[in-house]
This record gives sequence, structure tokens and C-alpha cells, in this order.
Amino acid sequence: MVKFYNTLFLLLICMFLPGKNIKQVGNTPAYDDIPDSLLTVGEIRKTVLSDPDKALYMLDVAEERKLLPTYQINWTRAQIYGSAKNMERVAVKWGKLVLEDDSVRNNTQYYFNMCKNLVESMIATGEYEEAIRYARSMIDVIDRAGKQKDNNHNSYWAIARVYRAMGNPEEAYKAMEEALQFCRQQIERKRGMGQPVVSNEMKLYLYYQNLSEWLCEDGKLEEALETVREMQACVERLRPLKGGAYPLQIPEKVFLSKEGGVDGRLANLYVLLGQAGKGREWFAKMRENPLVDSDPEMIRLEIDYYEDMRLYGKLIEKALPLTDAALYEDSISVRRKEACLVLADAYLRSGKKEESVVYYKTALALTDSLNHRNNENHALEMATLLDTREKERQIELQVEELRWHRVVISVVAGVLALVGVIFILIVRHSWIVDRKNKLMAQQIDLYLSYRSELQVARERIRQLEDMEEKPVTFDVDGGIGNDREAEAVKVKPDDGGRKYFEELDLKIRGEQLFLNPDLTRDMILRLTPVGKNRISPLLQAFAGENFNGYINSLRLEYSLVLLKDFENYTVEAVAIDSGFNNVRTYQRIFREKYGMTPAEYRKTLK
Repeated sequence: MVKFYNTLFLLLICMFLPGKNIKQVGNTPAYDDIPDSLLTVGEIRKTVLSDPDKALYMLDVAEERKLLPTYQINWTRAQIYGSAKNMERVAVKWGKLVLEDDSVRNNTQYYFNMCKNLVESMIATGEYEEAIRYARSMIDVIDRAGKQKDNNHNSYWAIARVYRAMGNPEEAYKAMEEALQFCRQQIERKRGMGQPVVSNEMKLYLYYQNLSEWLCEDGKLEEALETVREMQACVERLRPLKGGAYPLQIPEKVFLSKEGGVDGRLANLYVLLGQAGKGREWFAKMRENPLVDSDPEMIRLEIDYYEDMRLYGKLIEKALPLTDAALYEDSISVRRKEACLVLADAYLRSGKKEESVVYYKTALALTDSLNHRNNENHALEMATLLDTREKERQIELQVEELRWHRVVISVVAGVLALVGVIFILIVRHSWIVDRKNKLMAQQIDLYLSYRSELQVARERIRQLEDMEEKPVTFDVDGGIGNDREAEAVKVKPDDGGRKYFEELDLKIRGEQLFLNPDLTRDMILRLTPVGKNRISPLLQAFAGENFNGYINSLRLEYSLVLLKDFENYTVEAVAIDSGFNNVRTYQRIFREKYGMTPAEYRKTLK
């Protein structure tokens, strides 16, 4: 028997061990060069800033050593490929793997955040239909989790941008209005609860900024102006909170950047609406901002203002430094190309064609370089995807081989397990037969004991009948005499007494009134016409006990059934279910009645 279980145990272990012929996927580098202490998410994120490829390598090492959860590794990969390496398609691939992990699917916040990252990557790659689907899933997961609906503002903002990119401005405006409404509701809710609202106000500012840009592109300048006014309202609500750190306050520089952005937009919109005077006022206000010559957004807005006002000399003066390659970490940048185009156009409008041609050529060269780089990045991204898919294919083959290995062992183990089950069934059948025989013997003992009690009861009845046939006489003075010497009073059992007792006993047993621990004699009296002074003699005459003894006897009989039929019942549970107030009283009465404790009685049944 022991040998059989040992064999079965070893086979079950083998089912979960890989075969010796399974090969490791890819070329495995030496993993001894990075200590475990550096393989944390925090350290890897720091490495991304200087060397994204090394960060990816560190993730591979952490995965090999099983130092981090799989979903966390894949999530970090998605972020590195998306933000650091600009390989959004690869980021999408890893992001989808993250969403398949149970740790993420069962965590509402994780799932929501990963969907948000996926949507951003899909917008960048032009996968608009999928982007909308994942944005909708963000809404669904919040609804299923029962969270506040105002959290949906992120989802609708993503949907709005997708529709805008798809060339569907009407749906984009509708979705953006939903985002704005939910964001405003969230701000009001948090403000009412005394929670920080700085980040939410910043979100609302961003939504209005996107909306104002769309309205300007569509020529809806009046509506754009109203939208910028809403941005200004956000700035004013943030003004009392400036000068501190997130999340309770907004840093000074961030606040000044937002304030200058509003001033510049108002200046440009008033110029476009033909109100140059107001435009100059707001432009002058922006120029008073301490960050006006360093903040990229305010520099762009200042250039736009000079262009709208046709102040090409000022425009050239402002844009010329932006064409210097030394200003950028990467000389081939989109910002430098745009500055060259603005400068070339300004020179052309100023009548300086030669300078214009120079900067057009520079912009063209930068465009070619950017396109070439994008093509290279795209090719590298495709190669990375193909390499990843090849590795996944090898892993699938490896898993399939492992699965077949386990199937074979499972079949063998199944046969042995079946034999074991048959053996167990045989043993169990034998045990059941023994138990049945034991119970049958107990039933016989009980039958004999009941029969003995029945004989005693019948004898008692016979004696009572004899007493009834021989009348007893009492002397008027209280002494016992004979029929001739005194006036005799015949005493015999009440003819209706047995009937009353049987009716009362039937009610108490049938309705199981004895199970009520608060049962009183007065409650019993309401069930019978017998008077208060006759109930005790009645019970004594036909039950052989007083009221408490009679009720406790019924409770004990009921407890015997529970002890027999419910082996998992504790003695305390049996006592309470049988109508006793506490287990101590039950055990004492049980012992007095049967000469043993309930636990000892239960053992005799095994």
C-alpha cells in the first residue's frame, strides 16, 4: 500500500518536470554580470533614460531569474518600446500580452492603465479601430467595478482624439464634450470631499487646449476663444495653489507655463478675429511672463503672433536661434525643421529670397533625414516584431513538446490512479459493510432495551389497574379504615387524565416545542384544559417525571438523533439545537440520564 502511494506521488511530480531534450530559446547571454539588487523596476526605469537597450537586457535577466512578475516585466517592455525607442507596434504587442495576465485582468486599476497606454500607442500607429475598442473597454471595466463614472474622462478623451485622427470631427467633438463633462464632475466631487484637484484641473486644461486647437483648425474662432477662456478659468482656480509640490499644489514653473500659454492663445485669437488691440494687450501680458523666452509653447505662440501680425522682422529675430543645431541634443529634429520652414517663409515674405532658399534647403534636408530615420526605425521595429514572433514560435514548440511529455506521463499516472481508486473503493466498501453491521448490532441492542422498558411500563400499568380495582378508604378523621368503619371515598385515576396527557404529549412532540430553550410551564398550560395545580400530577402520573424532567427527557431523545445522524455536529451545537441553554447543563443531564457524556455515547456508535 505504501509503495503504491509512493509510486503515484513520484509520477505526479514527473508530470510537472520538463523533459531533458527541451532546449533554451535563443542565445542566452551570461547573466552573472548584473546583481539581483539592480534588477528592480526602479533601477530599470533609471537605465531607460540613458540606455534603453540595456534596460531591455536587464528585463530579460530579471525574467530569467524570476525576480519580477511576468506582467510587470512585459508592462515595462511596452513602455520602453513605446516612449524610449519609438517602436509603438512592438509596444502594442507587449501591451496586449500584459492584458492577458490574470494579475492585470483581476485588477481594475492595472487593466485601466494598460488600456490607456495601449490606446496611445495605437493612435501613434494609426490602429484607430482597435484604439476605440480598447478605449471602450476602459469604460466597461470601470462600470463593472462599480467605480465613479466620472473616471471615464480619460477614455472619452482618447476616443475623441481617435475620431479626430480618423477625420470624423463631429464624433470627436461629442466625445470631447463627454470627457470635459466627466472631468468637471470629478473635480466637483473631489473638491466636495476635500481631496486634491490639481491633477484634475491640469487634465481639464489639457482637454480645453486640444479642443481649442481643433476649433481653430476648423475655422471656429469664436468657439475657440470661449474654450481658451475656460482654460483661463482653470488657471485662475490653480492660482491659489501655485508654488508647492504635487499633488496638493502646482509648481511655480508649471503654473507660469500654463498662464503664459493662455495669454498667448488669447493674443493670437483676438488678432485672427480682427481685434488687434486686444491681441496686443494679451501679447504684452505674455511677454511679462518670466518663462517667455525659454518655454517652448510660449516661443511658438510668440512666433504665431508675429506671423498673424505680419511682423516678419520680429518673427525672423525670434525663429533664427531655433535653427541652430547646437540648441538640440539631436540635430535632426522635428522642431528644428519646423523652425527652418517658418524662417524660410518669413524671409520669402520679407523679399529676401536667397535667405529663404537656404532655409528651405535646410528644412528639406532635415525632412529627408527624418524620413530616412523613420524608415530605419520602422525596419528595426519590424525586425524586432519578427524576432519576437520567432522566439514565440520556438516557445510554442517547446511548450507543445512539454505538453506531450506530460500527456504520456498523465496516461500512465491515470492508469495507476484508476487502480488506486478501485482499491480504495474496495476498502471503502469493506468499511461500509463493517459499519453497517455495527449499526445493526446497535439497533438490536436498542430494540432490546426498548423492549425491556416496555415490559416495565406494562407492569406499571398492570399495577395501577390493580390499585384501581381495590378502592382505598379514608377515615373521616384522617386514618385508614375499612368500608364498614368509616365513610369511604373512592380514589381512582381520572378517566380524562390519560387523554389530556396524550393530547398534550402529541402537541409537544409534533410541534417540537421542547426545542425552545425558553419553554415554560405557563406556555404548556395554554395547550391543555388541565389546571395549573393538576399539570404536575398529570405529568408525574403518565410520564413519571415532573415538568422539567419531562421536557429534558424529550430534549435528550432528540439529541440522541442528532448525535447519531450528524457526526460533524459538535456537542455544543447538539445541545443548542436540542433546546438546552448551554452545553454544561446538557452534559450534566445527559450523564445523569444515561450514565455517560454525549461524547462518550457518540464513540460507542463508531
